[in-house]
Amino acid sequence: MKAAEIQAKAEAGIALPDLPAECRRHVGRVIPKSGEKVRWTQKRWEYSADVADRQIDDCAAFYDDTKNRFEKGR
Repeated sequence: MKAAEIQAKAEAGIALPDLPAECRRHVGRVIPKSGEKVRWTQKRWEYSADVADRQIDDCAAFYDDTKNRFEKGR
């Protein structure tokens, strides 16, 4: 690579893509409802935890893909 090419790449900067909205979303809270059986509160919590796990997996995959593309020079 010539010095001019290296300098041009350095000056161009890096334009990272926006993070998916899921990476910024907060996890929902499960608050027991009056008269609700404990097992239903637990079920709602499990559903909320599954959603959070999927969100984390999606964000990790997005980051890994972005990192790999930049390491390979796009």
